[in-house]
Amino acid sequence: MYFANPYNANDLFPNCSGWLYSPRIVFTAGHCVYDPSEKPKKILRSASSTFVGKPGAVTSYGLPSTQVRAAKIYVYESFEWYSTTPPGTLSYKDDFAVVVLEKPLANVETAGLGTKEFLDNLISKNEFIETSGYGYQDNNRQDKPGTEPKIARFQLVSFETGMKTVAEFKQKWSRTYFQEEAAFVKLPKNGAAPCDGDSGSGYFYNVNGKFTYLGVMMGLLGSPNCGLDVWTDTAVGPFRPVYFDVDLVNLAEKYVTDNPYIAKLFTSNSSSNKTTIKCTKGKITKKVYGVNPKCPVGYAKK
Repeated sequence: MYFANPYNANDLFPNCSGWLYSPRIVFTAGHCVYDPSEKPKKILRSASSTFVGKPGAVTSYGLPSTQVRAAKIYVYESFEWYSTTPPGTLSYKDDFAVVVLEKPLANVETAGLGTKEFLDNLISKNEFIETSGYGYQDNNRQDKPGTEPKIARFQLVSFETGMKTVAEFKQKWSRTYFQEEAAFVKLPKNGAAPCDGDSGSGYFYNVNGKFTYLGVMMGLLGSPNCGLDVWTDTAVGPFRPVYFDVDLVNLAEKYVTDNPYIAKLFTSNSSSNKTTIKCTKGKITKKVYGVNPKCPVGYAKK
């Protein structure tokens, strides 16, 4: 996920990760599309300033050709920021967003959405699921661009197991709120753990290339963020099951249906009709390429 510099629309900066559900629909976290500089107010970033990079694109600043602009962003009005101010919280509230793009980002098959029954079955078997993201890779907060997102596998644990860790940290950090619309994975001590920039990543189940999206990542409990904190033996990774968000997904799918992308066709003014001319100014010669090219001011056509 990228956002345009408010003072320079051609300067994009990377922010969060996302999960490509279908060619034009991306799932991410709600806090990724609200402006953090406006906290505690909830100011949604404009779709026109929101971009998504192609899968596997190298994380970079500027305006690379791999970006696709958003056309519509769906969020919950009930979204609330995570807060450490007393009484404080352990999670955001309704932290999910759907970004619809102006045109297809990639030619991918639409993923499945994990139903409650599907996820409950995985949890009952303590299955392993995956997540991936473009976040930082160490506590130095240095970008380490790569052509693929980093992927990690974690084992699902019961809701009761996860909530024991929630209760532990409510007491430890004197917090009062945690949104309990959650499922949990166990984070093995000294193992893989998400880092800043992984916000918006999705947990998913993959069987022979058939992907089922399970939900968006929530804040970790008991594991180090980029290695800054101390591990505990009860570390868990909560996520918000997508079956709570089906109505929001349906709105995005309806928008795509109602606003299909129509690729522009080449016309007589396409590259086949472009020519090159030479322009001179004293001893300086420049080439100008285009449809009906003209020399810059002060130059004469040679």
